[in-house]
Amino acid sequence: MGNGIVVLVVVGLALMGTVTYLSWLSAKRRREALQAVAAQRGWRYAARDDAWVDAFDGEPFGTGHSRRATNVLRGEYDGRGFVAFDYVYSTTESSTDAQGRTTSREQSHPFTVIAVDTGFVLPSLHVTPETFFARTVGRLVIRDIQFESEEFNRAFTVQCPDRKFAFDVLHPRMMEFLLAHRDAAFRCDRGHVLAVREGRASVAQIDDSLALVDAVLDRIPEFVWRDARGA
Repeated sequence: MGNGIVVLVVVGLALMGTVTYLSWLSAKRRREALQAVAAQRGWRYAARDDAWVDAFDGEPFGTGHSRRATNVLRGEYDGRGFVAFDYVYSTTESSTDAQGRTTSREQSHPFTVIAVDTGFVLPSLHVTPETFFARTVGRLVIRDIQFESEEFNRAFTVQCPDRKFAFDVLHPRMMEFLLAHRDAAFRCDRGHVLAVREGRASVAQIDDSLALVDAVLDRIPEFVWRDARGA
């Protein structure tokens, strides 16, 4: 029995070591891919820059502890400045067993943030794919703005303190574009338009998010930018 326990412990440690190594290797390869694409495209890469930790509002920012911004890419995409980075925060989770013993463990929550600079401070606007839960809660707290297109209302949740701005941005052509990209999620935040993904995005996924935000910005009417400039 004792030998069997020892074998199980050894096997368990070996598996943990293998998983840790594979995770490290995957992170290393992704970091190298980000560095390579930065060099190819004339972007700047920084292993860590926590100045971005408090740069934006809303989820996932301001949650948990040990927040950090790593693998930071900065440059231009279609003539617009942008930053993309890994954002992670930690939470402490506790559990109590049948004997009343409490144990705690740290849980990391990784995200990839893509933020394109608009050059102007715009009202806060959140557009996210609709879910039954979000639809129900939105109706209850009267936060989900409704548009003339019921198809769009079913597909997306829209939150904005400035209803006029929401309707100006989400005009019929914009709604048509978003209905063709039903997993699209973006928000206006402190002069940037953000796309936030859970987990660590690949280079291809970062490109997809940049293309999405760029397409959204291209479809915002000129009078909205004039209003933002105060002209």
